[in-house]
Amino acid sequence: MTQSAFHRGFRTGLKALLVTLMAVLLTVMVTQVIMRYGLNSSLLWSEELCRYLLIWTSFLAMIFAYERGEIAALSILANALPRVPALMLAIFGCVLSAALCVTLAWYGYLYADLAGSQPIPAISFILEDLFGGDAPEAPRVFWVYFALPLGMTLLALRIVADIALYARAWANGHSLHDPAGSHGGHKP
Repeated sequence: MTQSAFHRGFRTGLKALLVTLMAVLLTVMVTQVIMRYGLNSSLLWSEELCRYLLIWTSFLAMIFAYERGEIAALSILANALPRVPALMLAIFGCVLSAALCVTLAWYGYLYADLAGSQPIPAISFILEDLFGGDAPEAPRVFWVYFALPLGMTLLALRIVADIALYARAWANGHSLHDPAGSHGGHKP
């Protein structure tokens, strides 16, 4: 399957963002361990910041887990069916999955908006340490909760791309196992 320039750029950017988030997470964790056990002092905000970074990393990395087939799926029936029913079942399953993702994104956004009005305590501590009494206001907890609607929306868009791929495979006579027809012919 060939990827569009947009898809390649999106994947590259998302990978870079995930690597950056993991590098920051690892740096903060190692610094906390050194501070706590080496210097007998600890950072008040490190655990909270690590938790938030892990939340964001998890929801953004779902797209790669989906693409690699690491998200739970029942494919026994689809693998046993002939080409057209297998593609119909795959499209139906993708439509239901995308609908679930959109629903989770919508309600996740509503929850983030409802419960996310207070400032993020960890960043408040960091800003107060850096700037003292003149510290700028920390971002709201909304941005922590926003990881769910963003991750679900991106996953829904990725699933919609699979729906289009399966629909093209159906129209072009390809199978569920080779929807782009890259191996010549279709599997019965």
